[in-house]
Amino acid sequence: MIDLKLYDHTGQELGQVPFDDSIFGAFVNRQLLHSAIVMHEANQRQGTAKTKTVSEVVGASAKPFKQKGTGRARMGKSRRFGSRGGGTCFGPVPRDYSKSMPKTQRRLALCSALLARFRDGEVIALRDMPLEEPRTAMVANFLRRVNGDSGALLVDHQPNDIFWKSVRNLPKTDFHPVSDLCAYAVMRRPRIIFTEAALNALPGWISKIVHIGS
Repeated sequence: MIDLKLYDHTGQELGQVPFDDSIFGAFVNRQLLHSAIVMHEANQRQGTAKTKTVSEVVGASAKPFKQKGTGRARMGKSRRFGSRGGGTCFGPVPRDYSKSMPKTQRRLALCSALLARFRDGEVIALRDMPLEEPRTAMVANFLRRVNGDSGALLVDHQPNDIFWKSVRNLPKTDFHPVSDLCAYAVMRRPRIIFTEAALNALPGWISKIVHIGS
């Protein structure tokens, strides 16, 4: 059981709220967590990088000068590897960089990520953010009070378009509902801010998607 600092929407500390972090397991599986983050980043790659080989470069194939007597290094063609404007040896070609992991491993990696962040004291709680319409200034002021200029991940118990529209223009700031969390999103920003509703929904959601110890 750990105690999280609780703030209101103005950034004033209200006290502490207890949270049972044992729902995430007993230890952080660093290897699984690393694999999940590598998979996520690899899946963002377009894989469209391409360089030309000698056969694809336009140009003459005749020797640019005779083999001997010039004092220069011998050269077979101007399109060769190493020549200016020539082909590239073993350059990148279009390919699929995507990786995959079993669903159970991805979920356990998420639990390890959350456990690491909670144990390191990088999670705080938010009482509520009263937004009837998108107000980026209100969210920015709150983040400035509790987090300074560091980045943050805000988590609510359900999708919230108003909250998301208030956050999307802020640099180094993300918003996700509990159901959209993944290991990469949890580890990307230096601070995580859960609403109280999200904290209350988190244990039930974790127990639903993965059974720790099975």
